[in-house]
Amino acid sequence: MLDETTLRIITRWLNYVVAIPFITLGIIGAILTVVIFTRQPLFWRNATITYLLAGATMTGIHLPMIYSQSILVNGFGLRFLDTNLVACREHNYLLYMTTVTAISFPCWAAFDQYVNTSRNANFRHRWSSIHFVRWVIVGTVIFWSLAYIPIIFVSEIIDGVCILRPGAFTQFNTYFLTPFVYSVGPLIIIMLFTYGTAKNLRSFHGERQQDHLMKQVRRMLIPQLIVLGISGVPFGFQGIYLDLTSRIPKDGFRLALEDFFGQVILLLFHCNYVCTFYIYLCMSSEVRRVFKNLLLKCFRKNHIMSLQTATSEHQQHPSHMEMTPGPRTSLQ
Repeated sequence: MLDETTLRIITRWLNYVVAIPFITLGIIGAILTVVIFTRQPLFWRNATITYLLAGATMTGIHLPMIYSQSILVNGFGLRFLDTNLVACREHNYLLYMTTVTAISFPCWAAFDQYVNTSRNANFRHRWSSIHFVRWVIVGTVIFWSLAYIPIIFVSEIIDGVCILRPGAFTQFNTYFLTPFVYSVGPLIIIMLFTYGTAKNLRSFHGERQQDHLMKQVRRMLIPQLIVLGISGVPFGFQGIYLDLTSRIPKDGFRLALEDFFGQVILLLFHCNYVCTFYIYLCMSSEVRRVFKNLLLKCFRKNHIMSLQTATSEHQQHPSHMEMTPGPRTSLQ
């Protein structure tokens, strides 16, 4: 039978054995995604991949800055967020802003797939041009940066805990904004544009010269959208449960149980960030080819450097036989 102490130990060990490898794999994956997408000229003019590249960049910011702080607090008991108001406000603001921004780019990528399979050439040219995509990326970052500014002012340390101060904005964020942007909104976007893309592909013109890259991009995007839709539901509605039960007396076991499930939900949600590169690697032969070439290039470079180092050391420290030649013998 589980007790409070056991639950808290399990919750803490989730940070050691799961969360730390998660953040490590996620950061490595984000870096590799950026490297692969920027090294391959075939990817440069693809609007969908540009959105996914922006998402990987935001993931590379979110994981070390935000998720690492959560690991330090939940796994190692470093309560700096609960004792420093500046750190508390910085964490909450970047938590919401970077998370929602990173979620937005796969949704834009789903929209771009719908646009790319449209019959209307003018529609495709207008809404899938690289110029438009770049403006969307910049506009998305600016929009969410401004939208979550109130988080800075409602973040407070109350009873030794960094939380959002009760009020109108906190209620709006808990009951509408967070459920919508984390679960309801992405699910609606995913279903609408995936259905629209499938409908376009069934038409004669929708099957127009669908090149190899576009098919691979679609194969990369769909699993990512599925993970995003599934993991966002419990994370988006968790705050509603906590707010509704905040005035109910809770014993230590229930609080420990809520902390445990909160940690599981957080880990599940971060699959969006951690699994992205590995989905791309599994679903796209083009990504695998570039990744293989990158590894071979690194291996050859290290091999050449090792040979050069060995040659340099050999020249600086020749063998005794070379420095002290023995007596010559005649062949006659």
